[in-house]
Amino acid sequence: MKHPLTTVALLYTAGVLLGNVWGSPIWWILVLSLGLAVAALVDAKRREFWLCVLLVSFGWTSLACRTALVSPQDLRLVFGDSLEIVTLEGTLQATPEQRLFMRDEKASWRTLAVVEAHLLKRGESTTNTDGLVAVATPGILPARYFEGRKVSISGTLQTPPGPPAERLFDYRAYLAGQGVYHLLKAEQPGDWRLLDEESAPARPWSDRFRDWAQDILARGLPVEDEPLRLIWAMVLGWKPALTQEVSEPFMRSGTLHIFAMPVLPLLYS
Repeated sequence: MKHPLTTVALLYTAGVLLGNVWGSPIWWILVLSLGLAVAALVDAKRREFWLCVLLVSFGWTSLACRTALVSPQDLRLVFGDSLEIVTLEGTLQATPEQRLFMRDEKASWRTLAVVEAHLLKRGESTTNTDGLVAVATPGILPARYFEGRKVSISGTLQTPPGPPAERLFDYRAYLAGQGVYHLLKAEQPGDWRLLDEESAPARPWSDRFRDWAQDILARGLPVEDEPLRLIWAMVLGWKPALTQEVSEPFMRSGTLHIFAMPVLPLLYS
């Protein structure tokens, strides 16, 4: 067999798709996976069949573990589907990304991030919590905000919006597939605050490499213009260059795949 892992990947993916269509309690799926594992050990004649079914159940189990309500401190239980001004404390899961949006020929920047929540403050009440939260902030955050830093953010916490019309992009489902069920909208970068000034982690190597590579690619060029930004996007996956106006011709010509990043936005614009 030239590609032995292709079958494994397809079976695992089938399990993820099955779990996405037919949700079940996590304990039921775990019992099913255990039973399939026992059958594969005991029934030597049909072991290959049982292993194939077990791979499907692995994909299903993986999805269930990411989406199931296991912890009593899960943000979906603590906060629910409310709309409220809160202060959230947590850890940045990745370095915040800046996106450039063009509306009425005016450029505006927005910072997008994902935070693992640890503490939720609602007025005088403080609650320990777990869960990933997408954060949208107009403007650009300082460079000292990066992956692994502990932050406090004030803003409006809510469930992400659904599709604006039938068969259009479902932003809520898109985030749910990544284990994110809430959206925090901050009004300005000043609503962010660092909590680990005295014990800040080192800046990730990936961030330092990107800055170095951008500087190398810009050497010898007089100004930072649109062609340079497109080079950064194709080589380094620098997303601010791909505004809707810039990406549309590539989408129409079927050449958007030359850019080294996913085309779906992290946060709904």
